[in-house]
Amino acid sequence: MTLFQKYIPVAIISLTFIACDGRGGTDHQTQTERAADQHLNISDSLMLVPGQSAGAFRLGDSDRVVHRLLGNPDFSNAAMGKAVLMWYTDTGSSYPLSIFTSRDMGNDETARIKQIRITSPHFETQESIHVGAALSEISDAYAKPLRIVETYAGKGGMYSIYDTDEGIAFELDADDRCIAIIIHEPHAGVTSYLPLRAIN
Repeated sequence: MTLFQKYIPVAIISLTFIACDGRGGTDHQTQTERAADQHLNISDSLMLVPGQSAGAFRLGDSDRVVHRLLGNPDFSNAAMGKAVLMWYTDTGSSYPLSIFTSRDMGNDETARIKQIRITSPHFETQESIHVGAALSEISDAYAKPLRIVETYAGKGGMYSIYDTDEGIAFELDADDRCIAIIIHEPHAGVTSYLPLRAIN
């Protein structure tokens, strides 16, 4: 069972607690977090929306929303008010999820989601673009502007990251197949202070 197969029942359970107001007197949620939970529904749970969200995870939300759904991350890296959090699975077919957060130090000490990197093929855009899609399919859906912003060497050869101004980027392997999709703020670029992928 993958992380995201586990995540859907967790989402259903979360909705049940919200509907029943079952928080047992220790409710420290902000209005933003409550709204994020209330927006969570199964039909949207695997939708990628450029510049906005990856399923239940929304840009601008507190990282506590993710912690409530997935628990503590399997890996984290933090520096200067910024952090990358990664979740893996216990199976051989794992689909790591990475979330980049940032604090507006001195103004807002909440760690807010700035980028989300999805590697599960179950998530897709409205145009049915998902991990595993070919560059030609991505180019048809996001014709302008789709540009290479980074290349890197990894297992299996060279990889390229194609970015858009809409707030979605695509990580492709040497065969021009998508291995990851990154949701970020529109016009903000996909480059982050800390790497979203595991560095070997």
